Amino acid sequence: MPGLRSRSALDGGVQVVNRKLILLLSGILALLAVFLMQLYKRNLASELGVAGQRIPILVAREDIAAGTQISGTQLRVKAFPANYLPPRFIKEDFREDIVGQSSNVNIKKGTPVLTSDLASTQDEVRLSQIIQEEMRALALPVDEVNAFGGLLRPKDHVDVLGTFQKPGSGAIETVTLLQNVTVLAVGNRLGSGREAASAKGRRASRTTTVTVLVTPEEAELLVFAQDRGEFYLTMRNEADVDAEMTLAGKNFADIFEPAVIKKIQKKRSSKPGLNIIRAGGKRRR
Repeated sequence: MPGLRSRSALDGGVQVVNRKLILLLSGILALLAVFLMQLYKRNLASELGVAGQRIPILVAREDIAAGTQISGTQLRVKAFPANYLPPRFIKEDFREDIVGQSSNVNIKKGTPVLTSDLASTQDEVRLSQIIQEEMRALALPVDEVNAFGGLLRPKDHVDVLGTFQKPGSGAIETVTLLQNVTVLAVGNRLGSGREAASAKGRRASRTTTVTVLVTPEEAELLVFAQDRGEFYLTMRNEADVDAEMTLAGKNFADIFEPAVIKKIQKKRSSKPGLNIIRAGGKRRR
């Protein structure tokens, strides 16, 4: 029948269209799924990349005591995962900013140096804080020779010698004024290992003062002596800080007296020599 055939043909056409539409939608969904999968993989790779990235961080090469002025040799670099990096960790790029600052806590070997470990300006030590009670700090003007070419350090011990012209006779004599004097500061470097607060941020071109710890009476003696003559510092061995000697002073008569020079030379020659370690053994000097 003509009507029945027309309806069958129409139904067949609709089915064909539906199949094509389903195939088209399936293709679109498949492409969308592929796109989403690629996007997920890309994001995952990015996250894994960040997790795998390692940042060089400054850590202590050795134990650093509280109050120590941090040097470059006390620091080394260790890599840490970027996504586990606390904000207080200090990156290697900031090494120069850290060197010269003081620690306000004990930093253990191998542990990261934190921003909170560093002393602020308010924490800087003052000279008055390291002077013992009933003692005085006296600044002595020095040149590079008296500062041992920059080798003199806070906490070293020195003897103070002076050369004067005797009133009346006019004879010139060198005497030891004080023995076993503790050095508190060299320039603006204090015995705590820090710079004085007032000098922070400044670099002295050369050492012009040495600050020593003395009694009030010794301070009077040194002030009078430096106004009447010239004085010099001699450095002591760190194991020789308790020994004091009775010295008579020296003048021109001693310089031109062979027996005196020989006696002095004999005392020096009787002291142990310096052992220098070389390849193949030791040599005494």
